[in-house]
Amino acid sequence: MTTRQRKREGFALMAALWLVVLVGVTGYELSARARSRRLAVANALETVQARAAAEAALETARAAIEQQLRQPRETRVAASVAMIDPLSDLAFVRADTSELGNARSAALVYDAGSRLQVNRATEDDMRRFLVALPLDARMADHLAQSILDWRDPDDFRRPNGAERDDYLRRGARVLPANADFRAIDDLRDVDGMRADVYARIAEYLSVTGSGQINLNSAPRQVLRSLPGIGDEAAGALLRARQAGRPLQSLTELSVRLSSAARQSLLDATAALMPRVTFETHEVAVDASGWVQGSPVRVPAIALFQRSGDALTVTTRRVGP
Repeated sequence: MTTRQRKREGFALMAALWLVVLVGVTGYELSARARSRRLAVANALETVQARAAAEAALETARAAIEQQLRQPRETRVAASVAMIDPLSDLAFVRADTSELGNARSAALVYDAGSRLQVNRATEDDMRRFLVALPLDARMADHLAQSILDWRDPDDFRRPNGAERDDYLRRGARVLPANADFRAIDDLRDVDGMRADVYARIAEYLSVTGSGQINLNSAPRQVLRSLPGIGDEAAGALLRARQAGRPLQSLTELSVRLSSAARQSLLDATAALMPRVTFETHEVAVDASGWVQGSPVRVPAIALFQRSGDALTVTTRRVGP
């Protein structure tokens, strides 16, 4: 065999090897693309299923509330109190996990007036609430002002708050929205918000509703966020509630207080009147839907407004 023939055979062998490599790489790329497309299709289908499950959870809660409102007053759940407020106890709304095929959903249903609406609360409201947790006054002041700085439409920093430049200096991954909070989870990114503090406050806060606080359902910490509602007034409201005789007016509350606490309440009455209620007028639903074995999870929220025995939807959002 001549040298030229050997070179030709060597070249052919190399060409064949490179062809095998090219075919292998091409096959792998096609396989990876096909797998990626399959995953994308599966993800889209699971998202549709999860979304449908989340919407079903909202509708299930709505149907249960409407059924309760249609009940004759004397047969309503917790009839002694429900004669006045048919939604005083929302335990009748099923809130555990529901199943439909592979789809799952769960919903948390609560009186919106039992929580502090962070998009409607004033700086003083937030400070009073945080001090009532309790947090020390310095931290409470910083968080209250930082929350308002995050929410307001400008970049002017409050004395003890934080604005865009402060977040940039510390390399924050999320900057202030200069808009309402869309979810309570967004508070995690507020300057000065520690994980342990967030865990303590999340259950008392909401991003939906008018901001009116129900004095017959709100916990002590939320009651204390209101002007004129000190520890004594909050205690009187809680005792009346526990006794099954919820109060129906600020006048009823005032006669149960010492002279000093009564005066504080009277001084704040003008500010309190439009901000409080003694019945459940807004019901919030925080739901989520998912498919068993899938990481896809679709959140949903709704706010139902009660007017007499009628129920209307004032807020409804499905998806992030």
